[in-house]
Amino acid sequence: MPVLDTKLNVWTLAAVLTALYTLAGILKGWWRASLGKRRTIIKGYRRLAPFVRHEYVKALFGEPAWAHKQTAGVYDVDEQQRPVQKHTELTVRTWPLGTMGFLVTWCNEDDEVLMYGLTTCSRLLRPALYVGENKVRLGRTRLSALPPHFDRPWAMVGARRFSYAEEHFFGNPGGYQTWVVGVNDAGAPAEPPVGCDSWEPGELAAYRERAVINSVLVSGSVPIDLSTVLPYGIAPDYDRVRLLKLRSPARIHLSARWGAAVTSARSVLPRRWRRGSTE
Repeated sequence: MPVLDTKLNVWTLAAVLTALYTLAGILKGWWRASLGKRRTIIKGYRRLAPFVRHEYVKALFGEPAWAHKQTAGVYDVDEQQRPVQKHTELTVRTWPLGTMGFLVTWCNEDDEVLMYGLTTCSRLLRPALYVGENKVRLGRTRLSALPPHFDRPWAMVGARRFSYAEEHFFGNPGGYQTWVVGVNDAGAPAEPPVGCDSWEPGELAAYRERAVINSVLVSGSVPIDLSTVLPYGIAPDYDRVRLLKLRSPARIHLSARWGAAVTSARSVLPRRWRRGSTE
């Protein structure tokens, strides 16, 4: 009768089971850090609306990484019912969505969300959103896909930064909300509006044909003078957020799981199979 080395079979089976367990953990971590995280972000964003409480947003996305005060213009009426413009201080909060993008909210003194915006920085975050009755895919749809009738565009190109934003309002069909879409240097892809200071009508149309929307800002029926915060207000302040060097959550998880798998394998396998063994 042939002699079977059962000891070797047991160790082989243990190594295979350890490898399968490690692979399952790696795949689970990759899902949570990439496609699963994207699903959570999009689901949470679609639950937002103007005038929700900041605590509600925090329950969906956790604590914001940045918060600062910014002055914005607001339209009002005086005692003679004449239109006047006042200035109010809003709280701007920013959430980094892993390495996929950023969420920004603008809140009043009562911590009600007056405006909120989403910026994509990754191919993994390409949500389908509605601008009025127009469906766009953030990070893929070009500006020319939206109606060409809008208020004057806001554009700026500086030595380090650039941004472009245009306002769309659809009245009652749009629930009297205002959508601001555009391109910001904090997102990707980002086509700078070169020469915007002296654009001709044809040059603006050409830019809208090639520029891809990477940021959207939604404002409720609040008489905010958007010209006091645009064009850079459409996305997070890049001078703030680019100071945070994020690593991919999937890469971090894979590195940790790989290190744990190597340590576990070295403790399970026979001594003669370990690297560097002279036995």
